[in-house]
Formats: sequence, structure tokens, C-alpha cells
Amino acid sequence: MNITELIDALNSHTQTIKWEIDALNSKIRALKKELAELKQQILYKEDFYLLCEEDKLTYDWESLQTDEITIEMHLKYCESNNHRYCLIKDINNLPSKESE
Repeated sequence: MNITELIDALNSHTQTIKWEIDALNSKIRALKKELAELKQQILYKEDFYLLCEEDKLTYDWESLQTDEITIEMHLKYCESNNHRYCLIKDINNLPSKESE
């Protein structure tokens, strides 16, 4: 094998590696997009209260965050009104954005 053939083989191998890197980068982008979508599906305590505030419910928000009875009452209200985030039954077990 002469020097020209070695250079051609090296160039070919380099191109193959570049294609593999491009394919891996494409997979990484797709996985990052999927991760972002999954993170949007996570329900946090803060989202629960924000959604409820947006729904203009008339609760004392401080007591809602600490009073189990108020949370139960609120969940019943939300269940009857089909609030998608509020249908969770045990809000105290939801993760907090601050814990991430």
C-alpha cells in the first residue's frame, strides 16, 4: 500500500467517523427534546397552586398549602370541574421544583 492509498483510507475512515458523530448528535438532540417533554409532564406542588390561582378559586392559599382538609375540599372541587393537574390525590407527595 502506497502513501496515497493510506491517505485515501484515512480520509474514508475519517468521513465514516464524522457520519457516526453526526448520527450520535442527532440522537442526543432527539433525547434532549424527549427529556424536555417528559419534564413538562412532571407535576410539581408549585404547578398545582399556580394552576389553581389561574382558575381564580377563592381559597386562602397559605392554608391550602398546609391544611389537609382544605386540600381535600379543593381536590373534590377540582375533580368535579375536571382540572387536569388537580386530580392528583396526594399533593404532599409531589416533588418540589426547589428540590431539583
